[in-house]
Amino acid sequence: MNYLMIVAGAALLILGRKLFWLFVGVVGFLFGMTIGPQLIPGLSQPVILTIALVFAVLGALLAVMVQKVAVGIAGFIAGIYLTYSLISLLGLSLGSLLWVAVVIGSVLGALLAISMFDWALILLSSASGAVMITDNLNLPQPLGLALLIGLFVIGVIIQGNLRSKD
Repeated sequence: MNYLMIVAGAALLILGRKLFWLFVGVVGFLFGMTIGPQLIPGLSQPVILTIALVFAVLGALLAVMVQKVAVGIAGFIAGIYLTYSLISLLGLSLGSLLWVAVVIGSVLGALLAISMFDWALILLSSASGAVMITDNLNLPQPLGLALLIGLFVIGVIIQGNLRSKD
């Protein structure tokens, strides 16, 4: 169990909209951790972590400098992460159609992030946080999916309430 990922997931789940740079940074980190080893097989864990941290810092800096573009890119990457994670969590075997589903999920994530900025941040950060937490708890299938849905709903409710207070 990776406690750092669970803490980052909890932060996204609760504060993803308020700290959008955190959301973009964590998505950059996830991108580096997930894609780095697939693009360049055989990398050591410290190198993968370094790549992920570079993506996290670049994502957070981009978020601060070019807010809408950064959120669009984060939505695109979060769409990839969420689609891939949900397909894995549900145990679906799509074969070569996996990439089609991931591309569709990434485009939907980007469109959602750009068109509905606040709610996109709330939905994508809640979903990303919930997936990060459940992925790192390694729970059996029905329980993991139930927890994922419950955490997602809790994140949306908390962030929606925080949004209405702003």
